[in-house]
Amino acid sequence: INAEYGGLLLLRVRDEIRMTIAAYQTLYESSVAFGMRKALQAEQGKTDMQKKIEELEEEKKDLERQVNELKSKCDAIEKREAERRVVEEKKHAEEIQFLKRTNQQLKTQLEGIIQPSKK
Repeated sequence: INAEYGGLLLLRVRDEIRMTIAAYQTLYESSVAFGMRKALQAEQGKTDMQKKIEELEEEKKDLERQVNELKSKCDAIEKREAERRVVEEKKHAEEIQFLKRTNQQLKTQLEGIIQPSKK
């Protein structure tokens, strides 16, 4: 009687061990699959990030080029305006000199007209 129960008990223990091993095997396979999915997702994310970095670097280059173009335009405008201002100042100074000479001539003529009348 004892051997019969011992044999049944050993069969149950064997079946439990097989079920436990099968459960561990399933768990291992699931974890490996999960790890692979995560690794693939990380690789895909890395590729997407590299693509985004390249796009942003290209955009940065374009913006730097635009900044340089605008700076050169600004410098050209400043230079042109400085030259125009110098020309305008020179023209203004010449006009003032002309008006001063004309004024002096008119004063001289007026004095010439007034002086002989007083005599």
